[in-house]
Amino acid sequence: MKWGPVLALMCLTLSGCLTAITGADGTRKGGPENEALYYSVGEVGGAGKRLIPYTTLTGYMTAAGSGTSASMRLLAGLGERIAPSRHPVAIAAGEGGVYVLDGRSQSLYRFRWHADGVENSTGANGGLSKPDYVRLRMLTELEEANDVFVAPDGDVFITDGKGHKVVRYDADGRPKMEFTDAENLNHPVSVAVDSRGLRIFVADGLFDRVVVFNPQAVSLYGIGFRGDGPGGFKNIRGMVQGRNGLLYVVNGVRQQVQAYGLDGTYMGAFGQGTFSDPDGITVDDDNRVYISDRFNHRILIFADGKLVEMFGRHGTKAGEFSQPGRLTYYKGLLYVVDRENNRVQVFKVVPEKFLASGGR
Repeated sequence: MKWGPVLALMCLTLSGCLTAITGADGTRKGGPENEALYYSVGEVGGAGKRLIPYTTLTGYMTAAGSGTSASMRLLAGLGERIAPSRHPVAIAAGEGGVYVLDGRSQSLYRFRWHADGVENSTGANGGLSKPDYVRLRMLTELEEANDVFVAPDGDVFITDGKGHKVVRYDADGRPKMEFTDAENLNHPVSVAVDSRGLRIFVADGLFDRVVVFNPQAVSLYGIGFRGDGPGGFKNIRGMVQGRNGLLYVVNGVRQQVQAYGLDGTYMGAFGQGTFSDPDGITVDDDNRVYISDRFNHRILIFADGKLVEMFGRHGTKAGEFSQPGRLTYYKGLLYVVDRENNRVQVFKVVPEKFLASGGR
């Protein structure tokens, strides 16, 4: 049976105000790190966090040496090359590792950081385990893999746009089950799972709404509709559940983010007028929302629905982007798919007070 969307209008607009900090000479002012890349909106340091370029996941990954220096060599692509990831399109992270979708090879990769102090197989010089970056599988069962999400139990969900489905895999990339609905799901473009694993949210790029499934792959209800006004989507994009329990959904053409209760209750929108082409979205431990703005080549940070920081510019250096896309936050690190630079950039999310104290 075809069902209509659940929509309870409780409009609470949380619009941000875009006001760059400028000095007496009219130049733009930035934060304590990466001044050329950073500037604040509203009060300086409004986000309470800074993004510090850390490393990249790019090109050919290697397994050479051990320890932190080996991790950096591996991420830089030095040594024996394995598992080529040439065109990342989506990323997700969880206890099982960092999962990267490669669009060119239609493959699923997994990178795992190894904890300090873990001996490698030889134990030579008290060394650490070799970093682990592998291609888990070629996704031959999918027609168009375009988004990935790691559920609380470690399972991996991948959307298949042209295949009209979402596939659930275990942490090692073995398929477990499919989520389909011939009447209500046509072209999935994003997937998210709630913190308890009880609801699977799938954004449909053709119908411009979110289809909600239970863990048994039964579709339950829809969120939103195609159109204008509260709850209306045009070119639906990424999704994430906030630490406050709300579901945040990127509304591409309308250049905003809409917030919903998990039952589909519309709670408001924010970000109008601050984006050119919003795409990916994630949240940190303090519920700050990070959104990629593709055509402006930067990351925007929101706190309580207000824009407080921007980071990045167009380019190829660390901290620069060429059409950043999907992104994910996990345990103090922000991973950003830098699409046209064919890499994933990794940033440390550092509290400002930590920087001000010199790291003490």
